[in-house]
Amino acid sequence: MRKLALGVAGLCAVLAGCGETTPPGNAYLGMKPELRTNYIDIATDRYVACDKSYASIPFRQNIVVVEFSAPGIPDLASADVEVIGEKTGDKTFAMDSELRKSSRGNYIADVVFYERLVPASLGALNIQPQYQYVSLTSRPRGSFKAQLTIDTPNGPETATTDSVNVYDSCAYLNNTEPRD
Repeated sequence: MRKLALGVAGLCAVLAGCGETTPPGNAYLGMKPELRTNYIDIATDRYVACDKSYASIPFRQNIVVVEFSAPGIPDLASADVEVIGEKTGDKTFAMDSELRKSSRGNYIADVVFYERLVPASLGALNIQPQYQYVSLTSRPRGSFKAQLTIDTPNGPETATTDSVNVYDSCAYLNNTEPRD
């Protein structure tokens, strides 16, 4: 019978593949942060970003929402959010100094993007977005993910979200219930 040796690096890779673990060294960040936008594809119920919106859409900017838990820090005041284009590697940085709480007790950082998404001009804004159903009127032109960093007593901790597709255009259908 052969023995299987699994080194520390191999064990970390196996655990990271589960998706529900905290990265090694992260003592304060909880589970993987969730990335949302204010636009939801009506056909798939997935979050999307739209460069252009057609019809009478109430809000024409993309709002990026990063929800995360930080059980080791009960009164977290701020988080750094870096949005990264997956095709281009372009990065856009924002610091949200006024986090809000979700109905689940997690922290939420909102970042508002005006104009195109990546690269984008942005402003950190403490708002609760109006979620909107859209139909997609183009193919995806790429995707982005968010990297979240918080300051802890042991130094900064970072976690990365899954990605969201970016479309050239979407058609506004209607508003939907809050998802925070």
